Amino acid sequence: MRSKSIFSPARPSKPGGQRILVALCCAALFLFAVYLGAIGIFLPVLGKAFHLGPAVQGRIFPANFGGFIVGVLACGFLSDWIGRKRVLLGAILLFALAQGLVGFSKTFGSVLVGFALIGAGGGAMETVASALAADLFPKKRAAIINALQIAFGSGAALSPLLAHHLLVAGADWHRLFMTVALANIVLMALLAFQTVPATLHQPEALSGTVLHTVLKHPAFLILCLCQALYVGAETGFSSWLPSYFDRLPGGAAWAGLVVTGFWVTMTVGRAAVGGGIAGLTQTRLAGGLAVLGAAAAGLTVLPHTAGLALKGVLATGLLFSGIFGLILAESGDRFPQSAGTVFGCVVAAGGVGGSVVPWAIGALTGSAWGWSGALALVPAAALLLGIILLNLTKAKV
Repeated sequence: MRSKSIFSPARPSKPGGQRILVALCCAALFLFAVYLGAIGIFLPVLGKAFHLGPAVQGRIFPANFGGFIVGVLACGFLSDWIGRKRVLLGAILLFALAQGLVGFSKTFGSVLVGFALIGAGGGAMETVASALAADLFPKKRAAIINALQIAFGSGAALSPLLAHHLLVAGADWHRLFMTVALANIVLMALLAFQTVPATLHQPEALSGTVLHTVLKHPAFLILCLCQALYVGAETGFSSWLPSYFDRLPGGAAWAGLVVTGFWVTMTVGRAAVGGGIAGLTQTRLAGGLAVLGAAAAGLTVLPHTAGLALKGVLATGLLFSGIFGLILAESGDRFPQSAGTVFGCVVAAGGVGGSVVPWAIGALTGSAWGWSGALALVPAAALLLGIILLNLTKAKV
């Protein structure tokens, strides 16, 4: 009798098998967010360990999101070729090994390599876990994706506070990366023994023919630009908040809490948007959130007390919450016959923004602009995003 590999997809023998798979996909996004949410806490720690200023610390973002882009673009093709489960297992393994590489690093060069590999594994994890979970319950796709985003927000909210307290208590940053690596190995082992049903889904791989056709439509490029602006604003804002608050009068006490607060309100907002907000189109809703979010982010970077800045952070998280998903939903609605290709490109475009804006903020902190001026890139990007979305034609293409 032929043996069945734990890496081979098969139909679950128990009705609860699909729910377990969704839970494991949520766990994958949770662990990816644990890493991503804590980057801002580790930036000054890595700077101190390797004697680096913010401008050099900022090189982490092009390395990380450069890898993220490669992971996102490659995982669609691979998941169609060898299956979602195999690609997700490989992505989790790469993510874990890369975390271990950072944990063992003795030079900043090896840290950058590790962050690039973390980005590749994390991008593939997020994309394939989302696709796999959505495939399992196609009639509840919106609810499943929203649950995944809530799991992501929960991990991003928990990790900054936990990392800050552990580091203040004397924990070695190398060991914290190793701990995350170990958690991902455990997740990989749990997933390996789950069977995956054969599900019908649209091809996710990037098609050259489809991409050529899609590129003819200005709306596609506009949506890519919108996602780049949003991810750049979100990542630049959340990642540099601890460093900014540490320098703000009266803000040092909040440095370990501020990112957690941002992601808590972000998660609450995503739950509200997932519950349905009627009366507005997706682009108008996302555009309105972006404009209001720009105002809240601007409140954060104006010279004032830490307490007022914290209120701006919480408001920004709440207002930014639905933009990412709304842009993706709009992309799928406009290009329903090539959703896999479009989603891959739009998410990859977000990676470009996540590389450029946070890096630019770090580079500008040492200029005459200072920290407030550098962080002003966030409300500027959000305002531009809002203007574009509010003026995007409703016509489908």
